[in-house]
Amino acid sequence: MPTEAALPSRVWSRSGSILTFVVPAPNGCNLDCPFCFVKQRAEDAVGTTLSAYEYSQFIRTAAEAPTPITAVSIQGYEPLLPESFAYTKAILATARWLRIPTSLVTNGTHLAERVDDLRVLTPSNVMVSLDAASAEAHDRQRRKPGAFASAVDGLRKAATGLPATTELVVTSVLMPKRRAQLDAMPALLQDLGIKRWVVTALVNLPDDRIGGPVGERETVLADLRVLSERARRAGIDFRVDDEFDGLASGGMPDEFEKNRIRRLVNPEGVYRLVPDGRCSKGADILKPLTEKTPRWDPKTDAAAFLASL
Repeated sequence: MPTEAALPSRVWSRSGSILTFVVPAPNGCNLDCPFCFVKQRAEDAVGTTLSAYEYSQFIRTAAEAPTPITAVSIQGYEPLLPESFAYTKAILATARWLRIPTSLVTNGTHLAERVDDLRVLTPSNVMVSLDAASAEAHDRQRRKPGAFASAVDGLRKAATGLPATTELVVTSVLMPKRRAQLDAMPALLQDLGIKRWVVTALVNLPDDRIGGPVGERETVLADLRVLSERARRAGIDFRVDDEFDGLASGGMPDEFEKNRIRRLVNPEGVYRLVPDGRCSKGADILKPLTEKTPRWDPKTDAAAFLASL
């Protein structure tokens, strides 16, 4: 999963700070995706966790910094799990109170039961991850029978149950040599009444350097062209997420540069806080966590902490 895929569309061109969060999941995620970004960063091996109040405190004190916060986004583990939702609610409610655009990424398995809550919290963006247009391929990739059916049920309810101000988007990871499992996605989205589709090339995080997209660049671009054309024919708004310019080596073809690729204007203004207080900035988000990763102490001001990074 890309680090910033859930950001509301309107904040990508702004230059302020972006706060992204991984919320605690005491029992782990309910899926077992082998390409999980949380697992690759070792965010699933954290120790002492922050409280829901401390997440709220982080946002409130960070908002006092001279640089404005343009968005707050919840990236993982799975923010709609019963044991995680108190944290999600605290983050969304705090940002809403501060009038900061909010968003979250979800695997969709608990979306149907959370539509009423999200209607009240009014996030700017809800992004549901589907990595295949069929239950067989999706559930095999997520290692959980029934995951596809639950996500589709959630999408149907969210399409009519969320407020008009909340942008509902489906995101997919393009796996090497598996483009075919996404070919029918535009037709599925058309049936569900979903207008926007965001695709990201699979990201790999090496142990000792900044990670990036997996696979031969020209092959990835060729696959994206096919998916883009299929989306166009179905009337689906298609976007490629390349927030840290991982695909940009050698320049991008014109068809992607013209409003079909999303990059962050200020990637060094992005921060990612995990449950034990460790916080990464900018391109360091594309590296696994280590014991040297700076850790926020709730006794300190978050604005000062972020400035120290």
